[in-house]
Amino acid sequence: MLLDELTMEEKKAFWNIANVLASVDGRVMEEVSILNQYNEEMGVNFAFIDASLVDVKKEIESIKSSSLRSRKIVYFELFGVAYADTEFDDSEKAVLDEVSSGLGITGDDREVLEQSVRTIYDTYRKIGEVLDV
Repeated sequence: MLLDELTMEEKKAFWNIANVLASVDGRVMEEVSILNQYNEEMGVNFAFIDASLVDVKKEIESIKSSSLRSRKIVYFELFGVAYADTEFDDSEKAVLDEVSSGLGITGDDREVLEQSVRTIYDTYRKIGEVLDV
């Protein structure tokens, strides 16, 4: 939704962390679908990578000095990756905690961003249910 505003460096860091989130819980079907959409939205063709090779701390460091808006966009969209299957496990939560802390996303802003993602996804699911009847 907002990823096209990011610089190429921010997009790459987002992509790498998103790959970690997509694989960390072992349920990748919904996440892969959203990652494909994100690739298109960013106007790139990043390859899926082995998440075990990603240093999340290094990726966070590469965008830590970005604008607060860009850092919030990264967190918002990463939360979307984790929420794509509507289930969170401890490993996803740990990655999101690390990202929000590393990027300086405050508790109030984090709560608003997460609730916004839930609202958007839940709305799309409801629409889908009505259309598929």
